[in-house]
Amino acid sequence: MRDAGVELIEHASRLTVIGFAGVLTRIPFLWGLLGRLRERFDSGSVAAVVLVDYGGFNLGFVARAAKDAGVPVVYYITPQVWASRPGRIATMRETVTRAAVIFPFEERLLRSHGVDATFVGHPLVDTAAQPADRAAARRAIGVDPDRPLLALFPGSRTQEITRHVTPFVETARLVADRVEGLQVVVSRAPTVHLDRAAVPFPLVEAPSMTILRAADAALCKSGTTTLEAGVAGCPLVLAYCMGDLDYAIARRVVRIPDIGLVNIVAERRIVPEFVQDEFVPSRVADALAPLLDHRSADRARMVADLADVREKLGTPGAAGRVADMILDVAAR
Repeated sequence: MRDAGVELIEHASRLTVIGFAGVLTRIPFLWGLLGRLRERFDSGSVAAVVLVDYGGFNLGFVARAAKDAGVPVVYYITPQVWASRPGRIATMRETVTRAAVIFPFEERLLRSHGVDATFVGHPLVDTAAQPADRAAARRAIGVDPDRPLLALFPGSRTQEITRHVTPFVETARLVADRVEGLQVVVSRAPTVHLDRAAVPFPLVEAPSMTILRAADAALCKSGTTTLEAGVAGCPLVLAYCMGDLDYAIARRVVRIPDIGLVNIVAERRIVPEFVQDEFVPSRVADALAPLLDHRSADRARMVADLADVREKLGTPGAAGRVADMILDVAAR
């Protein structure tokens, strides 16, 4: 956004919070930011507010402040009310002028509760509009074009890395014992540090989609990466750990059986999930090994299921549709 000419009030990196406990330490900063936003809304110079994700702060506070100041609100990538805290739907109905949603079932759900929601498609579809050649992707990340490749995605935040690296590496080692000639690479986000002593595999700083197109299978933490794997057609297994307090709270508020976005979009479990105590490296390796075999029925079934998920994500052009929505709201 800064490269596109946007004046940043704050950088997104300062807004990053993981887990329920992590929010507490950020309250003073977020409260101060909200005060500055209120001043802007009350100035009468704001034509529209565009909120992107980040439901706790954006919906709970910013949308309300904009509504109170008479500023229309467009919400792009709305809070996942279908997973937890359904009471937020009432807040959306009261404060959000238009909602641009990225999953088709979200439009149905929100409209049934009086929210003016439109399914605009998922932005990941644009990334896959012109899929890269597998061989080109492998050249881009510098791996052998002929040997099987397993990609590890332990996370893009320090807390995720801390919890995931050791069991991810152990899982990969177990898979390597079963799959002859296996290559393993680890996706590294530029914002995190990975201890080379703890990671014996090559670290790759490249777009997730490039790594996923190069890989035969992937081990992913929960998050957007699972959906990226679905769009790329890369078979995967999901594994995720969180703090004990966060997990205890999550078990009480999350209302859906699966946490992987790819499974949520499919509306059934097509990708194995190993969460918290279920994340045992030997069990994860058992699920991953067949996905690296291009002759296995497990791999064929998952590839077909992932193609169905991609179809559900709509057509390219989500950003343009949202831009049109913003202009329409701002002109009213």
